[in-house]
Amino acid sequence: MKLIVCSKVDMASQNIKEALLSLRDFDMTEKGGFDFYIADDVSVVDVDKRLIYLDDIDRRLMEIMNFDEILFASRHSSKDGRKIVTTHCTGNAGRADYGGKPYSLAKPSPATMKNFSLVVSKKLSETDFEFTMEATHHGPSEISTPSAFYEIGSTEEAWKDKDVAWIVAESMLEALEMSSEWKTAVGVGGTHYIPRQTEIELSTVFAFAHNFPKYTFNDLNESFLIHAMELSEAEVIVMDEKSVNSRMKSLLREISEKTGLELLRSKEAKKQRI
Repeated sequence: MKLIVCSKVDMASQNIKEALLSLRDFDMTEKGGFDFYIADDVSVVDVDKRLIYLDDIDRRLMEIMNFDEILFASRHSSKDGRKIVTTHCTGNAGRADYGGKPYSLAKPSPATMKNFSLVVSKKLSETDFEFTMEATHHGPSEISTPSAFYEIGSTEEAWKDKDVAWIVAESMLEALEMSSEWKTAVGVGGTHYIPRQTEIELSTVFAFAHNFPKYTFNDLNESFLIHAMELSEAEVIVMDEKSVNSRMKSLLREISEKTGLELLRSKEAKKQRI
């Protein structure tokens, strides 16, 4: 069972929820103070809080029902106002300014993120929205069940857009039905919207789990990165060679030797096409 978590205080999340409910036959029930919408292979739950503050929500909800993956349906906010759909893992490489705990990472679901990226990017091609991945950021970080965020941004106008909410909902459901035979990667380098990792996600055999952009480099160390790779069940490390400084390159080489994970530059990863 896959569980899609929506927030009653998030406009985009509610629009995604309404689209989901129109796409499948769900039975509504109230359990443990939560509103559940249950189908054969996927269920939806409505929560009262903002999604970024839901540490340990998997543990709490598993006391009510069984599931093996969480998809958070969310809004995305940014000052640039771009019309985008995004997906990313959650956690904090350093401080926890927006939910979660410092130096804490949620368990990612790279295959579903990969499938969603492939599906939604095609569906958005006929709209004025674009798709991009984001680096790992914000809470909840205390999630031990595979999870990721699926977001509509970046303004209230976009959150209200029911057509793009329908596309996101449809893409989430389709992603859950697709193959999971991808090579899992942890990405290092780039900006917050990780353009090179996004390109690799859409065109190669690699499925990204956690991604750490350049602005996190001062907070990254060997033990934290190895933890991220183990948590991601990564097979390779992909570095954006144009933005990785000499200290980080040396650190990644050392980690590659210690863990046995292959270290690829982004231009090398791009060659392993789907």
